Amino acid sequence: MSSAKTVDATVNSFRILEQLVDADRPLGVTELADTVGLSKGVVHTHLSTLRELGYVKKRDRKYLPSMGLLALGEGARTRLRLYNVARPYVDNLAQVTGEATTLVVEEGGVGICIYTSFGVSDWVPEHTCGSRLPLHVTAPGKAILASFDPSRIDEILDDHGIAAYTDATITDPETLHSELRTIRENGIAFCRGEHAEGTIGIASSIGLNERGPAAAIGVSGPSSRLSGRYLEEDITGQVISTAKSIQVELTK
Repeated sequence: MSSAKTVDATVNSFRILEQLVDADRPLGVTELADTVGLSKGVVHTHLSTLRELGYVKKRDRKYLPSMGLLALGEGARTRLRLYNVARPYVDNLAQVTGEATTLVVEEGGVGICIYTSFGVSDWVPEHTCGSRLPLHVTAPGKAILASFDPSRIDEILDDHGIAAYTDATITDPETLHSELRTIRENGIAFCRGEHAEGTIGIASSIGLNERGPAAAIGVSGPSSRLSGRYLEEDITGQVISTAKSIQVELTK
């Protein structure tokens, strides 16, 4: 249900659009209506409007998102100085480590992946660019949380909860605060199967001034490969060094 400060029609259009984006196939009006809980007539009206605006296309009486959405996301991303500065560093880290490397920013108390670069490995993380992830379940998210003061951390946990994604997810606030203190001291965050079983992540926050979003750069991969000295020393050193290089570049 929308709040008193929202426009129901706008909320419904975005709910329909999000269903289309999340689906792995075109969807019909009836299926969409059942999913979002609106009448077929209302859903058809929203789809017609979104199609007219260029954000939805129709194929064989079913609907799917159009590439018009790409311009919106790319426009928002390229306005971030962080993205433009950090992108070559993210690419370089992926090339040096051979692992999937991501740039994550905090927005509204969640982590949003704004860029991913892949190494030589064929392993692909579950999240993609634009994915919104709770901060407590990923290495970049925890690195970002550790850069906040305790009151801000508690505010985020109150707003978004601390739900379990796997058996390894930290769901106790005191335990999380303790780990965040360690991350703050060491300058590096680890995620060991807390968001997805069998996935290891390592990240470091990028110190920014108040004009930029809180951010972190991270490397992730399968636990079968990211372990031991390779993870604790080789990857750790590369991630910390890259985060510091981005920070220096941003201060120029």
